This record gives sequence, C-alpha cells and structure tokens, in this order.
Amino acid sequence: MQDSQSGQRDLLQLVTFTLGREEFGVEILKVQEIIRMPELVDVPLSPPSLEGIANLRGAVLPVTNLRRVFGTEHAAHDDATRVVVVNRGGLPVGFVVDRMASVITAEAEEIEGPEAVETIACSDMLRGVVKRGGGMIMLLDPARLVAVGGVQGKPRAATGAVGVGAEAAERGTLAAAADEIQLVSFEAAGQEFAFRIDEVQEIVQVPDGITRVPQAQPHVVGVMTLRDRLLPLVSLRRMFALPEAAVDEHSRIVVVSPGGSSAISVGIVMDSVNEVLRVNRALVDPVPALLTATDGNGGASSEYEGICRLEGGKRLVTILSAERMFHDASMRAAITVASAAGKGEEDGMAVVEMARAAE
Repeated sequence: MQDSQSGQRDLLQLVTFTLGREEFGVEILKVQEIIRMPELVDVPLSPPSLEGIANLRGAVLPVTNLRRVFGTEHAAHDDATRVVVVNRGGLPVGFVVDRMASVITAEAEEIEGPEAVETIACSDMLRGVVKRGGGMIMLLDPARLVAVGGVQGKPRAATGAVGVGAEAAERGTLAAAADEIQLVSFEAAGQEFAFRIDEVQEIVQVPDGITRVPQAQPHVVGVMTLRDRLLPLVSLRRMFALPEAAVDEHSRIVVVSPGGSSAISVGIVMDSVNEVLRVNRALVDPVPALLTATDGNGGASSEYEGICRLEGGKRLVTILSAERMFHDASMRAAITVASAAGKGEEDGMAVVEMARAAE
C-alpha cells in the first residue's frame, strides 16, 4: 500500500491518536489493529503501567496504559478510548490511548528529529516529529515503548494460558493473518461502515474552507486542497440518502483510491472514525440479494462488499467498496467536474469537457 501511494516520493503512512492535549503517531505497518477497550484481568505483581490482560481472539493481549508510561495524570476510560495493538515477536501488545485521531501520509522531508521537542514522552521513545498545520505529531517507536512500559513478551500470570513458545505463536499469527482482512471503520448517521485498509490512502480533518462547486450533483460537497493537489469531496450521508447533519470536530474525511489507483483520489465525509479492525473472513457475509441493485446490463451492482458480524452478531459493520461506489461514468464525471471547477475556469474547462463526454 505504501509503494502504490508513494510513486517517486518516499511516503510514510501513520495512524495518529491523542493523549491528553498531544497527538502521537505510529507507522501503520507496525499496527496490527486498533480496538475498543476490552475486558481486562488483573495480573498480580505486574509493572505499574500494565492495566491487565485481555483475550484477543484466543491470544493473550497485555494492555499497557500510555499515560502511566509517560507519568501523566490519570483519565477515566470512555467511549472514545482505544487500544492500539502492535505485534512484537509474534505476540500482540496493546497500548491504551485517549482517542483515535486520523490516518495521515507524511513525506520524508516533513519528519524532523525529536531532540528539541518538549513532550510528555521521552525523546528516546520517539522516532521523529511531523510538523503540520501549526501542530506537531510525535512518532512513537513501538519496540521502545514495550521495553520502557515493562511488557516483555508474556506477563507471568499469562504464561500458562498461552502454552506455546514465541516461535509457535508467530507461526500461528502468520497463519491467522492469511485468513483475515484489515478494515478501517467509520460512522455516518449512527451506522457503522468500513473500507479495506488497502483502499484508504489517509484520513484527515475537515478543513475550514471547502470550495463549493456550482450545479454539482447533490452528493458532491466541493473540493479542498490536500498537499498541493485538489481533492473532490462527497458526502456519504447524501450518497446513501441518510439524514443531513452539520460537520463538527469529530467529522473526518476518508481519502480513498477507487480501484486501488492513487491517480484518482476521492474524499468521503464521515461523522467520525472508529477503529482499525482485523477480522476473520469467516465473519464476513455476502450482501443479501434484497440490498443489491441491478446495473444497466441486468447484472448485480452494489456499493457494498460484505457485512461483517462482530460481538456475536450484535454489531454489524457494512464493508464498502470504493471501486464500486465510483465505478459508473456519471459518478466519475461528477468527481472530475468537481476537481476541474476547483482549478478555476481557464485551467479546468478542458477537463470539464472530457468529463461531460464521459458522462
């Protein structure tokens, strides 16, 4: 995924989250998944930073509180609390954070050394700093965090429960990963949706200024500038005829690449970002026929890729397909016209004419 997006540039994709008033990031390739706060079991005589252990699909997951690692004030867990799970030596390790922020793509020249930064995290826990939009995102080193947090492999109380060596655990992890898909989940109008992580380029905040497009289709919000390029924006609520709602500080723009090509990028406005999920394919059901429309040739056509059953079926996540959402000529033409309109009349007319011809 990183190579397909980078082209000739050296790009780094990061998952970012907040801890107090500061924002941190971890390279997305180091993150196994991001989950909601699980039920924990206390471990006697464990390091102070260890909150406990949890069951992660049959594997023992030690969960460390980053606030305790950094020695900052205690904060109660709430609905926004998340656990960032990284894989170390074939064994998962979780870190409690206040809330998810976004997924961003940083260029190599944006990353500076951490030495001069004053933060709640020690500089030796950081890989670098990304300065963007007047703020800073501190890049954490997961391996160093594990060492400083005192979580070295399996907790003592969990050793008997694991019952296998690190080498066998790693083989099991690799085998399980081959039968899993990784998703990024979001909410819109109280419903939970997800994209495959390979379709998501990044997740950004809604900017203050969005250029509106005259006479655009209803689902087109407008265009924004994202690192010196124009990004057309569409509203998922409007596309799926969901009730309208104003954007707020929790709203996010999910940048997707239909068909996996970075040449075409579209921003989809969502109410909020939930988590990164790693789901067994057996929990993903095909879309029921009643939810599948027919295309002009009489074949099946649907924006949905499947429906994921979580928490014993109590939680359903609709998996969207970016390629199917923007596959027809009229939808692509609307996106192209929106991009061209943001460039100005003189530069955009040729592109607009091409889009009209395609439609």
